[in-house]
Amino acid sequence: MKRAFGVIELLISFLLLSIIIAGFMHMTLIQMDNGKVQHTKLEDAQQHADKMINEIETIRQKNLDYEKNLLNN
Repeated sequence: MKRAFGVIELLISFLLLSIIIAGFMHMTLIQMDNGKVQHTKLEDAQQHADKMINEIETIRQKNLDYEKNLLNN
């Protein structure tokens, strides 16, 4: 029984250590941009993702408009 408790303690300590390390890293992500490693903050990555989503939605809307024009003509 003591052995199982030691494994659980080990897993919990590993989890806590991982959280502490993530805190020290300031929640940065490593992104490859043009073959160069670049550290960015999570907020920057979220803004980049939002920008990409907006561009995709714009392209999708343009495609829908184009298809409507084709059907109407």
